[in-house]
Amino acid sequence: SMSPSGRGGKQHKSIGRLQKSTSSLSNNEADEDPEREGRIVSIDCGGKVFKTFLKTLHKHPGTLLYDMAQPEGALYDDGYVFLDRDEFSLWAILNFYRTDRLIRPEIVPDEMWHMELVFYKIENPVFKIPTAEDIDNQQLQLGKPDEEGVRRSIWLLWEDPSSSWAAKALSMFSVFIICIGVAAFITETHPTVRDPYITKTWFGLNPGHLRGAFKIIEILVVCFFTVEIGMRFAVTTRKLYFIKRPINWVDLAAVIPFYVGLIPTVSTNSGGTFVRVLRLARVFRILGLVFKLGKYSHGVRVLAQTFKTCLQELSVLMVLLVMAVIMISSGMYFCENTDLNNIQSKFNSIPRSMYFSMISVTTIGYGDMTPLTMCGEFVACMAGLSGIFVLGLPISIIGVKFQQRYDEMLRESKIQMERERLVAIDKKLQAMRGMRLISSKILGNRPPDAGDLTAEEIDKIERTATKVFHEVDLDNSGEIELEELGEAMKKLGMEMDRDVLAIILNGMDEDNSGTVDKDEFLDFVIKCMMGDIPTTKDLGLEVEKGQNSTSQEDKDRPKSIRKA
Repeated sequence: SMSPSGRGGKQHKSIGRLQKSTSSLSNNEADEDPEREGRIVSIDCGGKVFKTFLKTLHKHPGTLLYDMAQPEGALYDDGYVFLDRDEFSLWAILNFYRTDRLIRPEIVPDEMWHMELVFYKIENPVFKIPTAEDIDNQQLQLGKPDEEGVRRSIWLLWEDPSSSWAAKALSMFSVFIICIGVAAFITETHPTVRDPYITKTWFGLNPGHLRGAFKIIEILVVCFFTVEIGMRFAVTTRKLYFIKRPINWVDLAAVIPFYVGLIPTVSTNSGGTFVRVLRLARVFRILGLVFKLGKYSHGVRVLAQTFKTCLQELSVLMVLLVMAVIMISSGMYFCENTDLNNIQSKFNSIPRSMYFSMISVTTIGYGDMTPLTMCGEFVACMAGLSGIFVLGLPISIIGVKFQQRYDEMLRESKIQMERERLVAIDKKLQAMRGMRLISSKILGNRPPDAGDLTAEEIDKIERTATKVFHEVDLDNSGEIELEELGEAMKKLGMEMDRDVLAIILNGMDEDNSGTVDKDEFLDFVIKCMMGDIPTTKDLGLEVEKGQNSTSQEDKDRPKSIRKA
C-alpha cells in the first residue's frame, strides 16, 4: 500500500518501491511481455477502486502512474496499489491518460487540483511558467527586432520593464511623469491659480509664476511622451500592428491635443467652434494621461480584458437599457402632459424625458425632475423596479467574468514572480561555478591553476566533509534534511539561501529519499571543489518546469514528485 500524504524526508523510503524510476529502460524493454502489458490493473484511491489497462498508463512518460506501470513498479508487479488521494482528481487524471485531455472536475477546487497534479507528476497547464524562448516569441509577434543591436535594445527599454534595470527605472519614471502631468492639469484649474487678478503670493510665488510653471511642466510631459511614442514606432518591426493597437491610440491621445492647441487659428480665435475644439483637445489630453497611467495598473488591464470578453453581455445590457429608457420616457411624456397642445411640465418631450428615465433606471435619481401626476408616479416606480432586472442580471454575469480575469491576473503574477525567483536562483548557482568556494576552507590557499585534485586532497576533503556531516546529523540517522544541509554548507564556508539549498538538495538526492546521505554529500562537496555547481537546467528544474518546485509541500516529498 501507499499513503503519499505522509511528511518527513526519512519516511519516504518506505514508499520508494512504488516509485522506482525505470527511465533507463527503453520502450522495447518495457514491452517485452505483451500479455502483462494488456492486463487490467487496479488503483484503490481512498476506498474507490479504479481499473484500467496497464498499457494505458504508458502514454505519458515521466508521470507517477507511468513509473508505477514500468517493470519493478507496483502496478506492473502486483497489479494493485493504494493511493490516499482525492478520487475525483484521479478519475480526471485517468481520463487524461485515455484521451490526452486534462480537464479539472468542477467539484475539485483549483488549489487542490494543482496539488494533485504535482503529486501525480503532471504539469499543470494553468501554472506553466513561460520559458525565455516563449517570451521571446511573444515579443517578436509584438514587433521586437529579431536581431541583436541598438533597435532591439531600444525596443526592450520601452516595451519590457523586466528586461533590465534601466527599463524598469524608465517605466517607473514614466509613471512619475504621468502623475506630475495629471496633477499639474488639475491644479491649474483652481480659481486661485486661474484668476489673473489675484495677487496673493506663496513663498514668493504669485499665480502668474504658478501658471508659467504649469506650462513648462505641460511642455516637458508632452515632449517626453512624444519621444517615447516616436522611438517605439521607429524601432518596431510591425508598424501596421503598432498603429492598430488601442493602447497606442491612448498614447497619441495624451500628446496630440497639445499640438492641436498650438495651431494659430485654434489658439487665437475666440469663436465658438475653435474654442470648443481647444477645450475638447484639453479634455482628451487629460483622458489620455489618465488612461496612460492605467496602462501600468494590473486592475485597469483586468477591467479592459473583462470588457473585451463580455461584449455579448454588454450588448444585451445595452439593448435592455435602451428599451427600458424609451418605454419609460414615452410613458412619462404622455402621463405628465394630458394636453399635448399646452405642455407646461418639465417633461416637455420624449428626448427630455429620457434623461429622467436613464437616471431612474440606473437607480441614481437626482430629484431635479419629478412627476406630478399619479400616472407619472406609477411610471417612475416602474422605472426603479425595471432597473433591478435590466441591470442586475447582466451585471452579475460581468462580475463573474471580472473575477475570472482577476484570478487569471493573480495567477500570471505568481507565475512571473516564480519565474523571476528561479532565474535569480540560477544566477546564484552560476555565480558559484568555478569559484571553488570550499577549497580555501578545506585546502587553504590552493592556486587556481593547480589542476585536478590529487588523491591526498580528495582524502582530506572526504575526511573534513564526513566530520561536518556527522556534526549536523544530530539524530545519527545517516541522512540530513534541508536545514541540516544548510548548516553543513555553512560550516564548510559556503552559506546559501534556502531556495538555493532546496534546488541543490534536489540534485544531491540521487536515491529519491527526500534526504541526503553521506555518499551523496561527499559527491556534492567534491563537485563544489571542482566548481561543478549544477544549474536548475542541469537538475531538470528548468524555468518552465519550476512552478512550486521548491514550495514547502514539495520539499517534504520525494524528488521524483517534487520535480513535477
